Amino acid sequence: MLKYILLGFLSYAPFSGYDLKRLIDSSTSNFWNAHHTQIYSTLRRMEADGLLTSEFDEGENRLEKRVYRITGAGQADFESWLAAPLTQLPQSKDDLMVRVFFSAGRSPEEILAELRVQRRLHQQTLEGYTQIDPRHYARQMASVAGRDFELDAIFWRLTLDHGRQYEEMYLRWLDQAIAQVEALLTKPSSD
Repeated sequence: MLKYILLGFLSYAPFSGYDLKRLIDSSTSNFWNAHHTQIYSTLRRMEADGLLTSEFDEGENRLEKRVYRITGAGQADFESWLAAPLTQLPQSKDDLMVRVFFSAGRSPEEILAELRVQRRLHQQTLEGYTQIDPRHYARQMASVAGRDFELDAIFWRLTLDHGRQYEEMYLRWLDQAIAQVEALLTKPSSD
């Protein structure tokens, strides 16, 4: 998937690896994150596969940086990937769900502490989503790429709405889980 995220951004404009990492951190990391080492190794592989080219460019502070550009083959690969509909649900991985699943041997207090930490983290994530304005992001991209991103912003908003609704759902579930585990503390023991 990282390959297509990188091709997607490079279809907007040429970027350095550093710029691509910043773009990912401020957008797709909400649903697909990547470390800088993954980004650079994927860029090298994509260049070797002919999906992009790179050249050194002297930056504003006179430091050279490698700038990547999508090739015709890269654009065709990206468009082909976008045109092929997803016919299966994506696999979900959630560490907390695994921990909850196997928590019968843990103390209710320990479980509650973990659930409350998770609730705080999900609340912070939801609050962070309310600070994001896809139109602002579209204006920033327009200044870099030299084209209008109003249509893109509609789709960026859709992914943001998904993130908000997901966090709201997760918070509801955490509230229910906390209430059920708290009930275990008040339940008389069967000694």
